[in-house]
Amino acid sequence: MNKYLFTDGINGVKELQSQEELQTQVEAAPYPDKIRIWIFNSNEWLSYTAFRKKYPFIAKKEIAVTSFSTAGIPARTGKGKHWLKKFLFVSGAAAGVFLIFNFTKIKWTKAAPVNSTAARPANVPLMDIDSLIMTIEDDRGVFLDRSTRTNLRLRNGWPDRIELRLNAERETAGGSSRYFNVDISIDNTTGFNLDEAIVRLSVWKNGKAGNTDTLKFNNISYDKLSARQLNDSYRGDSIAVSFESIRAKAFNFCYSAAVKNNSGNYNDRWFCRE
Repeated sequence: MNKYLFTDGINGVKELQSQEELQTQVEAAPYPDKIRIWIFNSNEWLSYTAFRKKYPFIAKKEIAVTSFSTAGIPARTGKGKHWLKKFLFVSGAAAGVFLIFNFTKIKWTKAAPVNSTAARPANVPLMDIDSLIMTIEDDRGVFLDRSTRTNLRLRNGWPDRIELRLNAERETAGGSSRYFNVDISIDNTTGFNLDEAIVRLSVWKNGKAGNTDTLKFNNISYDKLSARQLNDSYRGDSIAVSFESIRAKAFNFCYSAAVKNNSGNYNDRWFCRE
């Protein structure tokens, strides 16, 4: 009689190969009344009480083993045993939670950082400014002054002069990415200060913008970068930035991503007076 099936009513059925293993499981069980034992070559589950009555010679051996330590020190009292069982139960539960957490926790792997520039907006098509100036001058029969020419070039070719950049660190796990230490900067090379720019940060997942943030930049100088670092992290397939709007009184410029034509004149669609 040296093989058993054992369950404490909580942790499933275990196969045991000796009486010593059986006794270890019995001592660790938090609820003795839920213990069930199946002796190999038998045909029934026994409660621990029934097991001790049916096989008293095993019970005596167990008592001898558990009553004294190898040094002859009396075993713990019933209260001590109860405390030990509770301790073992709590420890086992904590270990189980820890293992589950470790197995289910997402393990992120460092990947190449993101360094990108905002795409040219769909409502700002490429334009031959020299041809536009010649057409205007032919229609009016006069030459445009230098300031007017400069402002016309800036308003209609601003994506070449106002660059929006995104830099971020990236980690990947299971086909998804996590972006952090996100840095957004505006490089204004128009030669004039911009009064205001509103920037949209978009995180794409499964082809849709699942998370967006907007940031406002004021007094953007033409002789240095304007930058903003974000403390949040973002999860998705990709991340991008775009201009929502830009305003510069210096060259009568008002851009908006929400409209196709700010001024009503498609030859100078971002002209405004403020």
